Amino acid sequence: MKNELQNLTEDISRLYEDITQKAESLGQIDSITRLYDELQSQLHGISTEEVDLLQSQIKSTLEQMVGISKSLAVIKTLKVTLNGHDEFADLTKKVPGGKGRTMEDR
Repeated sequence: MKNELQNLTEDISRLYEDITQKAESLGQIDSITRLYDELQSQLHGISTEEVDLLQSQIKSTLEQMVGISKSLAVIKTLKVTLNGHDEFADLTKKVPGGKGRTMEDR
């Protein structure tokens, strides 16, 4: 009888743990359901026209940024080219007898 009572107590304890776990699981599902409902209500507040407008603005901004990037690349090329010319001019000044003379003069 004592073993039967102990087994019954263990069974009840296991069942209680199962019920507790399922209740916690349902709580998580309830939380997810509330988040879904909140997301739906927020989405209803945004029109497709607003999304289209934002997409258009982002596309325009990206196109402008690409244009700026291309301009910067041109500026960099000019800077490198002009710096190279300046370095060449500095070298001709340092070469003995090269004062005021260029390669074309030689």
